[in-house]
Amino acid sequence: MEELFVYAMLCCVGFDAWPVYTETLDRLFLGDQENEEYLSLEEMPPKHAVLHTLSVMQREKLDVEVFGKTFVKIMRQVYENTELEYLSRKMVSLWDKLPLTIALEEPFWYLSFVDEYLPHDEQGCRELWEKLLHFYD
Repeated sequence: MEELFVYAMLCCVGFDAWPVYTETLDRLFLGDQENEEYLSLEEMPPKHAVLHTLSVMQREKLDVEVFGKTFVKIMRQVYENTELEYLSRKMVSLWDKLPLTIALEEPFWYLSFVDEYLPHDEQGCRELWEKLLHFYD
């Protein structure tokens, strides 16, 4: 589910992550067809599925390390394929979607201020991104 959580957050803040969200959901459902949550999500319209996924994320007791590694893996791809300023400006909104228990943990809290470096300190912004993206290495 961690992958779905990240893709749902990306959808909510304006990234075109719906195709990969649906691919991931399909793969998870095919691997566990008895999972009621996956079945329910498969049957929902896109907006409802994303919002429901976020509500599940808020009530789940997430393993910070498992979620973090998944989050960083996906965000590396987003970072490599997105203009730095656009990406950084979206991160406060993405950070707001995280459960509070995770949002205040390192490296997630970096998202709450990564945009403050721009436009005057692009190097500082990149260094913070590198710190976040290599936190679990």
